[in-house]
Amino acid sequence: MTFFITGTRRGLGYSLSLLYDTVNTLEECDVFINCKHEEQVDLLFKAAELDKRIINIGSNSPDENKKQPHKYQIEKFALDKANEQLFYQGVNTTILRFGYFDSPRVEHIDKPKMSIPYCVSIIDWVLQQPHRIKDLTVVP
Repeated sequence: MTFFITGTRRGLGYSLSLLYDTVNTLEECDVFINCKHEEQVDLLFKAAELDKRIINIGSNSPDENKKQPHKYQIEKFALDKANEQLFYQGVNTTILRFGYFDSPRVEHIDKPKMSIPYCVSIIDWVLQQPHRIKDLTVVP
């Protein structure tokens, strides 16, 4: 199984790129792991058109901070809704909404965090399931 993973410069995407057999384009992969928050929805729809297995890395932040919107939160909210729409159209897409995990992006936040290896184990578990999983939220 080959993977196309976005957001591989650091954090979860970087760790995934070290573990999985990656390719350079969406067209070449079996599984698309959608980590980077910019252009996520566009890439999701393109992967769906190509009939790829899709794992979207969402966020729990849209629910936490609705009174103080931020571009990141809005993009993750849009990804969540696009995932839901495509799932009900029969696309094999899953969104994983992680709480904080130990990455450079949130190193300044003083709240409980999950380890990246733990998050990777959740992704592995989803990939091994015989049935489609629409969404899953995991928080420390």
